[in-house]
Amino acid sequence: MEISMIKSFRNRLYPLVGGFALSVFVTLTVYFTGGTTNVYTNLMYVPIALISSIYGFKWGLIHAAISGLLVGPLMPKDVVAGTSQSLANWIIRIATYVAIAFIIGVFSDIAHKREQRVSHLITHDSDTGLKNYEALRSDKTLSEHPVTVISIAVTDYQEYLGFFGYDFFQKIVDEFSKQLTDILRMFPQAELYRYYGMEFAVKVNHEDDSANTESMLSAIGELNEKTLTVLNLPVYVEFRIGIATTAPEEALMDGVRRSLVALRSAIRNNVRMVRYTNDMEVLIKSSVSIANSFREALERGNIRSAYQTIHDSGNGRTVGMELLARWVRDDDTKIPPDVFVPVLEKTELIHDLTEFMFERALSLSKNPEYKDMYISVNFSSSDFNERSILEIVRKAKEYGVNPDRIHIEITERVLLSVANMRSHLDFLSRHGFIIAIDDFGTGYSSYGIISDFPIDVIKIDRSLILKATTTKGFGLVESIVSFCKKFGMITIAEGVETRELADICEELGIDHQQGYFYSKPDFFPIMPKL
Repeated sequence: MEISMIKSFRNRLYPLVGGFALSVFVTLTVYFTGGTTNVYTNLMYVPIALISSIYGFKWGLIHAAISGLLVGPLMPKDVVAGTSQSLANWIIRIATYVAIAFIIGVFSDIAHKREQRVSHLITHDSDTGLKNYEALRSDKTLSEHPVTVISIAVTDYQEYLGFFGYDFFQKIVDEFSKQLTDILRMFPQAELYRYYGMEFAVKVNHEDDSANTESMLSAIGELNEKTLTVLNLPVYVEFRIGIATTAPEEALMDGVRRSLVALRSAIRNNVRMVRYTNDMEVLIKSSVSIANSFREALERGNIRSAYQTIHDSGNGRTVGMELLARWVRDDDTKIPPDVFVPVLEKTELIHDLTEFMFERALSLSKNPEYKDMYISVNFSSSDFNERSILEIVRKAKEYGVNPDRIHIEITERVLLSVANMRSHLDFLSRHGFIIAIDDFGTGYSSYGIISDFPIDVIKIDRSLILKATTTKGFGLVESIVSFCKKFGMITIAEGVETRELADICEELGIDHQQGYFYSKPDFFPIMPKL
């Protein structure tokens, strides 16, 4: 860490030394070309502008004053004749240099502060103020010491959303974050990050003996199965932990990825803590292989868009389709979506997949064969930021497609894991796009949350539709449909596989249906050209 700080200091110092060296060079040039009567004194504006733009107005003023003195009273007007400058001449020159340095420096300081604010917004969680996953991802520093990453996930935290709603859930997050922060104050080498929801990470730098991981884990473990008091209400909290340690000079994200692999193992096996082992490397290598080969597969046409039709409950007419990503190798074997999509969601590659599927949807929308159908495209949490949603609107205009032909499908988890999600959806809704919640009723559901967002369509999860054959299940789905009708939302039943289920969905008043009873996912006979 000390060496990296020294390197950073050196990198910061080089422009300053270079600026002063350039000023000295200009001074010598002015002197050896005969004095200040020549135009070369104007070259001094270059180092002044350089220093002011990089270091701000304070260093800019100091440098401008020194530069002014170098070509001021110490510099003859005419070297050969030995004529000195007039007092007014060099004072005005110094004043000009100082004014230029001040103006450039002030605007540079404003730009730097704005850049710092933007950087802070990108790398910090807006709710808790903690650093976020983007801060971890963008940390390219290679430590000379081992670094341990501890990933923490509160189990079934989505249930808090369903029972208490978003505002109360956020207070639970704040309280749990505060408890973790208080514990980690005893360990100066530890830094807390928030992934999303109630998933956190602790980065521990092993620079000295103070980074005692076992003591830290013991202290954090005291929070497990503890009851937090939030607004005078007791809230039971249980979490799982995954741990991984990087070797010196190894990328931090390797440790993050391994700790998450260990965390998923802890969750899957319902144990409190799992340490990463080399046996888990096979899973990572598989994920890396998928990520490394995805772009090539996309370029070669191995990534394809399949579809499943959506039908009107009353007359069975096809009213829409959902686009589904498929990965077909050259030998016609397939990589299942539930294998490659989660890997892509952990990288920037998910944007490439979403862009590919979105452009397919726009292309299909212009096909006369599908002119009376809407087209649904799945979006992940990584697809929602200012740049991405602006690109969505721009693409629709470029293709000349009416946005209400496109359904943007998100899960409830996406809805609650993205900062400023409401403003993103409001923006897309104002531009005419239809917002759909996929897999509604899988454990994240809260009517209060749904009613707070500009949601147009609710896709009721297959698991609930299958239960609609029972009295309780029928009543549950009926309550969802009633709620949606009250707020003017369209309902779509997922997983309709039999005539019985289709008839029940019609009886319940569900607007549209999707499932094997109507069609299985299939590829287009002729892939539409972009």
